[in-house]
Amino acid sequence: MENPLIEAPVPPVPQDVEPGGVRWLRANVARFSRPEDHARRRALVLAELARMDSLRDKAFAFARELRDGPVERTVWTVPVAVLAAELGLPDVSRDVAKVAGAYHPHTEIGTDAEEAMRRLVETCGDVDERTAARIGLLVQACDATAKLLGKALAAHRPDEDVESLLDRVLREDPPVRITRRWVGGEVVEVDLSERPFGAGPKQCPGETQARQVAAGILDALLC
Repeated sequence: MENPLIEAPVPPVPQDVEPGGVRWLRANVARFSRPEDHARRRALVLAELARMDSLRDKAFAFARELRDGPVERTVWTVPVAVLAAELGLPDVSRDVAKVAGAYHPHTEIGTDAEEAMRRLVETCGDVDERTAARIGLLVQACDATAKLLGKALAAHRPDEDVESLLDRVLREDPPVRITRRWVGGEVVEVDLSERPFGAGPKQCPGETQARQVAAGILDALLC
């Protein structure tokens, strides 16, 4: 196999799980789907993303409202809150952050994450693949965007515009450095340093939106 990132499937996750919990989320999002389910579930995410607009302006406005508070609060709250509003949801950033910490199959699931997940499902209204797609979208945006913003703020140079800053950080110090694939019955780590949003069928569907949100927040914090 020449390129596991593109050619190999993701490691399998349990499918026979209790509805509505973190394991259920793993089993129903495109991110961890089997090939036969992936295209259908990815299409649900793309449909949600297609309805979003003016994300940079909205992220800027929200970040300005929080500008007098801790920067850490801004970078962890605004990305999720902006996307949640586009999905017609309230600010669920605290619950999303708790689920994000237990999202990946190699991480442990604590009681806080399970309780947060139940609240998110209740907010979305149904235990179905669309709900999984919406929660998964927010969860995947949470940690990666916050880390991207933190790295960008630390690396910013005088007179460097926001777009150039994001390009440089994603090239030199991306927030997500590895992903995992299933090769020969084993989990292998795949380097993402040259492809920070992945590649192939599993490439991040929200790259454009993530960059817009990050740019809007940096506009507010660096101006």
